[in-house]
Amino acid sequence: MVDSDDLALERSVSALEPGEATYEDAYSTDPAILSEPASPTLSPRLVPNILTQLSFSLDAFISQNLDEELTELPLLATQVYNNLRSDLSKTKHQLKHHVGTTKRQIRHQVDHTANNLKSQVDTSIMIWKKNMKKASVVRFMDKVAFTLGMFECCCTPWLVSQHPEWIPFVHTSQVVLLVAVRYFLYKKKSWHFFLLDMCYFVNVVVILYLYVFPQSQALLGAVWLLSLGPLAFAIVTWRNSLVLHSLDKVTSVYIHMSPPIALYVVRWLYPDPDHTRYPALKGMDVLPTVSSLMAAIALYLTWQVAYYVFVVVRQREKIEAGKRVTSYTWLLNDPKGGMISKAAHTFGAKYSIITFMAMQLVYTFVTCLFALLLYRNFKLNTLFLVGLFNVSVWNGACYYMEVFSKQYEKQLSMLAAEVTSAVAANQLAQANNGEHPRQEEAEEASLANEQKSEADKKND
Repeated sequence: MVDSDDLALERSVSALEPGEATYEDAYSTDPAILSEPASPTLSPRLVPNILTQLSFSLDAFISQNLDEELTELPLLATQVYNNLRSDLSKTKHQLKHHVGTTKRQIRHQVDHTANNLKSQVDTSIMIWKKNMKKASVVRFMDKVAFTLGMFECCCTPWLVSQHPEWIPFVHTSQVVLLVAVRYFLYKKKSWHFFLLDMCYFVNVVVILYLYVFPQSQALLGAVWLLSLGPLAFAIVTWRNSLVLHSLDKVTSVYIHMSPPIALYVVRWLYPDPDHTRYPALKGMDVLPTVSSLMAAIALYLTWQVAYYVFVVVRQREKIEAGKRVTSYTWLLNDPKGGMISKAAHTFGAKYSIITFMAMQLVYTFVTCLFALLLYRNFKLNTLFLVGLFNVSVWNGACYYMEVFSKQYEKQLSMLAAEVTSAVAANQLAQANNGEHPRQEEAEEASLANEQKSEADKKND
C-alpha cells in the first residue's frame, strides 16, 4: 500500500518544469549532469522536497535506534532488578545481623541486671534473716505479737456485745489472713498438707454459709454441728494453747475458736429480728436432729474421702520419703506415744490410718450430738464458749510456766555463766596489770647497775 505522502512527492517531482534541477540532480554522479553548469539558485519547489526527504531519513534513523533500544530494555530492566535484589538481600542480611547482635547485647544486659538484682535481693534477705535471729529482734517481735494478741482478746468481747453485726466480717478477714500467712510459713517446711485438715475445711464451709448460702437450712445445721462439735472440742483434744507471742499457736486457737463464736453471734445476737440477712434462721428455733446430723456427717465423709484419696494415697511416696508431713503422720508417729496414737495402733501399724479415721468419725458424731443441745440453749452455749477460751488460756499458762520458763532459765544460766567468765577475765587482767610495773622496776634497776659497773671500769 502506497502512502499518500509518497504519492504527493512523486507528483511534485513529476510536475517539474523542464530545466529545473531536482534533489537527485544535486547529488548525482552522472557525468552528463555534472558537466552542466550549476544553477545559481535552487528552485522554490525543490526546498520542500529536500526537507521531506530529510524528514523521512530522520524518521528511519530514529525508528531503527528506537527498535534497538526497545530490544535492549528488557535486558536492562532485568539487570536493574537483579542489582536491586542483590542490594536488598545484602541490606536484609546486614539488618538481620545487626538485630541479632543488638538482641544478644540486650539479653546480656538484662541477664546481667537481673543477676545483680537477684544477688542484691538475696543479700538483703540474708541480712534480714540474720537480723531477725538476733535476740533483741526476737524479743521485740514477741512483744509485738503478745500486744496484738491481748488487743484481740479485749476487742472480740467488745465487738460481740456492741457491734455483733461486724463479727462475721472480722472472722472471715482474720481467718483468711492467718491461714495465708500460715501457708507461706508451712510451705517452707513442707508442712502445707496440714492445711488440708478438717478444721480448715470447716472454716471454708462456714464462710460459704455466711456469704453464699445464708438461706440454706441444711447447710446451717451442718456448719453448726461441725463448728460447735468436733472443731470446738479440738481445743481440748489437741491442747491448743493461747500463747500470745507465738503466731503459730494463736492461729491454731483462732481457727478452732472463731467459727463457733461467729455462728454463736449469728444464732443469738445478730441484730436482725426478721432474719433478712440469714433467712435460714426463720423457723429454726430447734435444729432437726436427723437431717442436721446427716448433713454434717455427709460433709465430714466428703472431706475424709477426698483427703484419703488425694493425700494419703496419691502422696504416699512423698510422705513416706519424708518430703511431706501430714497431721496423720505427725500424730501416729508420735515418739511420746500419746493415748490417741496408741489407740490408733490397736490393730497394728498397717491399719493405723484406717483405725484413726474410724475413731475420728465416732468422735465427730458424738460431739455433733452435744452441739445439738447448744443450738437450743443460749446460756449453755455461752458457758461452753467461755469454757473453751479458759481451756486455751490454761494450756497457754502451762506452756509459759513449764516450757517457756525453762527456756528463760536456760538463757539466764547461760547469762550467769557469761558474767562469771567475764568477771574472772577481768580479775586476771587486773592481776597481770599489777605485775607489769614490778617487772619494769626490776629491769630499770638491773640496767642502772650495768651502767654503773661500766662507769667504774672506765675509771679504773
